[in-house]
Amino acid sequence: MIDAVISKLRHHVCEAQKEWNPKITQTDPQILPFVTLSYAQSIDGSLAAERGKPTLLSGPASMKMTHMLRTLHDGIMVGVGTVIADNPSLNARLVEGCSPRPIIVDTHLRCPTSLKLFTLSTCQKPIILYGRGSQDPEIQIRRQALEMMGAAVLECQTMSGDAGRNYVDLHDALCVVRQNGINSVMVEGGSAILTSCLQQTTQRRFIDLVIVTIAPTFIGGLRVVSTLLPSITMPRTFPRLQQPRYYVLEEDLIILGRLAY
Repeated sequence: MIDAVISKLRHHVCEAQKEWNPKITQTDPQILPFVTLSYAQSIDGSLAAERGKPTLLSGPASMKMTHMLRTLHDGIMVGVGTVIADNPSLNARLVEGCSPRPIIVDTHLRCPTSLKLFTLSTCQKPIILYGRGSQDPEIQIRRQALEMMGAAVLECQTMSGDAGRNYVDLHDALCVVRQNGINSVMVEGGSAILTSCLQQTTQRRFIDLVIVTIAPTFIGGLRVVSTLLPSITMPRTFPRLQQPRYYVLEEDLIILGRLAY
């Protein structure tokens, strides 16, 4: 039963990717990779019990599904906060298939060189996306250190956020990774990246598919999405899944759908 559900989910993702595949041969730099937003949350919408402390939410079957989904994508994108808190491997060790290339969104190059991604032979060296235009000599020193560890450190445009801080423009980031051979990306989190994706995609439409795992647990912790306001002001423009499909994997509920733009 579990394998049958995972097979159905695989089929839906592959079918969605087939619609995008004709773009692979196109050289337009503005063509984005196929993007799947996929994450696990508690039943009350929490990503973790506390910020900076990972909380295991998915059951064994859902975790296997997640690793299967990873094999269907060229890259797996996470924010630097998730990398620092979890020190993840970001591979597909639970299933057969190729692991995706880790992609870390790290505006100010806070990524430490002690990560598993650099020290374990079972992990691919990451692509790190940081904000263009910084003249801070410390950032350039950190860039050189990360490159010496095998990372591909790439500049991206930035956009203004809360309190005057700049963040990597995810639309431009996706353009950059596609220009570097990544034709499909699975975005796994954390909260800041998920929020930014949903805020930015309402204007620029770059999320192709959403897969959410809901665990039957109440946590009351770090919210999956912090807020979509003031970026989204009209209720009818809030991101919404179109014709969602629902599956059960052991105790977890899986929701799959495309965003209704």
